[in-house]
Amino acid sequence: MNRVKIDNKDQAMLLLCYLPSSYKYFRETLIYGRDKLSFEDVKGHLLSKDKLNNEFSLNSKADR
Repeated sequence: MNRVKIDNKDQAMLLLCYLPSSYKYFRETLIYGRDKLSFEDVKGHLLSKDKLNNEFSLNSKADR
């Protein structure tokens, strides 16, 4: 079986392209705000964004 090798930068772009439209500004910031983009960078930023969103969500629920 032949396998297609996708380089790191292309993996990062594919991941960003498949994000929902609610990630529009996140996607634009990563694409246009950097000279180099790697899959690990995108993954790390997504995990940080998710963690931050969860913390804000928990804090706003606690304030109610």
